[in-house]
Amino acid sequence: MLEVRNLTRKGEYHNVSLKVEAGEVVSIVGLLGAGRTELCLSLFGMTRPDSGEILINGQPVRLRSNQDAIRHGIGYVSEDRMSRGLVMSQSIENNIISTVFHKVKGACGLLSDSKAQQLVARMVNALTIKAPDTHLPVNTLSGGNAQRVSIAKWLAISPKLLILDSPTVGVDIANKAGIYHIISDLAAHGIAVLMICDEIEEAWYQSHRILVMKQGELTHSFLPDSSTQQQIAEVVNG
Repeated sequence: MLEVRNLTRKGEYHNVSLKVEAGEVVSIVGLLGAGRTELCLSLFGMTRPDSGEILINGQPVRLRSNQDAIRHGIGYVSEDRMSRGLVMSQSIENNIISTVFHKVKGACGLLSDSKAQQLVARMVNALTIKAPDTHLPVNTLSGGNAQRVSIAKWLAISPKLLILDSPTVGVDIANKAGIYHIISDLAAHGIAVLMICDEIEEAWYQSHRILVMKQGELTHSFLPDSSTQQQIAEVVNG
């Protein structure tokens, strides 16, 4: 589904090549500053690589903006939901429909309340977002439920690829399990998932493949079935 060939952005990442197939969860682990988020920002059209190729379903694409990425079916859940992922003072509903306003417009081009409510209700139900009223601001929710809203807003575009940057940061243990279930369910429904993980244990349990990034380069690839967390940790920290 996604293929990256020799992607380079000076000072951030170098000669990166990877693939993520439909229904596959691929995680990237590494130390802070390894270049993982920087790579994902380019895959979502927020920054431009200096060289290399990005292919979607075998076809080269130019992602000059996040709108280009969205048109190609790419969603991006930011590591910083409070400043980049969500508008915390806005309602749950407004955040979820922010990526798909064109889907919830009425005949006159204005917001259709009924269409918006139907879409939001579907997302809230699918991700088991616990909120008494979707008109409440996101900042009234727990960290786990706010993260579900962040994921919901990108699921609303029916993505082919979902990039998850540290999706369980700031989420309590109980809600982490729920996020993991969502990720597994996305893959089961054929969505390609590229995930940045700060915890090797998380990547090991949740991924089909694990890539190690060091100083801007992908250096190793592991299969959880044939590797241990200790082996991966030794490479990351070595």
